[in-house]
Order: sequence, then structure tokens, then C-alpha cells
Amino acid sequence: MKKNKMTFTILGCICISLIVTLLLLPTAQAEEKAVKCKLISQNTKIDAIPVPDMEGHVIGLLEKRGLAIYEDGEIAAYHTRTTFDVTKGKEGSFGGYTDYKFEDGSTIVSKYQGTSWVPSGKKLSSLKGTGEYINGTGRFEGIKGKLSFSGKYITPYTKDETKGDTIVEVTGSYTLPKK
Repeated sequence: MKKNKMTFTILGCICISLIVTLLLLPTAQAEEKAVKCKLISQNTKIDAIPVPDMEGHVIGLLEKRGLAIYEDGEIAAYHTRTTFDVTKGKEGSFGGYTDYKFEDGSTIVSKYQGTSWVPSGKKLSSLKGTGEYINGTGRFEGIKGKLSFSGKYITPYTKDETKGDTIVEVTGSYTLPKK
């Protein structure tokens, strides 16, 4: 009799735990939101240091500023800081951080990495990569998610005329904690 009572008590506790978990699960998970935007930007600063292993190999820092134009019409100021490792100004890798500032004061920060190359028959670099949303404020507080991007340079980097204009398409998704 004692054994049956103990078994019943254990099964009862397990059932109660499952019911509580199932009731709380929908409120703990947030809805995933898809994101699509275009980044239109210009290099504002480039510092490159030669690497003596081969001609044209450099490492450095790059800063860009521009606009993020979202599919729903919202616009944010876009600012990115990148480290790069490039050979002959064409092929290489990069990674960095981007922040987006929205009109209502909310912000998003993402971290990314990617590669660049010059496609056959072209003169300017293309780029692609992946990243993640790592921080946010205001309506984006607690943001988490993934993104991917691809784009190209529209103008080259020159000291006199242009600083290197780019257009990049971003797709991704994120979640926010339920409030």
C-alpha cells in the first residue's frame, strides 16, 4: 500500500510539472520576426597596414556610415566598424560590428563576418557574410537573431573623388523577449 501511494505521489508531481511547463511555454517564447533591408553607405575612414608576406596584402580598419532602409519603409542611421585582411584590395575576409539608430531612439547592434572578392569581368568588390543581432535598446531591448547579407561596391575607394560607396541587402530574423 505504501509503495502504491508513493508511486501515485511521484506520478502526480510529474503531471503537475508537465502541466505548468506547457502552460508557461507559450509565454516564455517570443515570436520570430523576419527582417529585410538595404544598407546604402560610404566608407568614412580606412586605415590599412601592409603585411610583408606578398605584394598587396593589407590588414586594417574600415568605418562606414549610411542608411538602412527596411522593407516596411522604416529608415535607420547605419554605422559599422570592420577589421579586414585583404590581398591586392580585392579578395579577403572581414568582420565587425554595426549599430542602427532609429527615429524613436531605439537601437540595434549586430556582429558579423564575411568575405570579399572581385567577380569575373568586374572591377569592384562584392561581399557576403553572416551575423547575429547581439544587443538592442528601446523597442529592441533583448533582441536575439541571425542575419545574412550580400552586396557590392558601387564606386571605388579613392582619396580624391569617392570613399567607396556600397549597397548591401540584409535578410534575417530576430526575437524579442515577451513583456
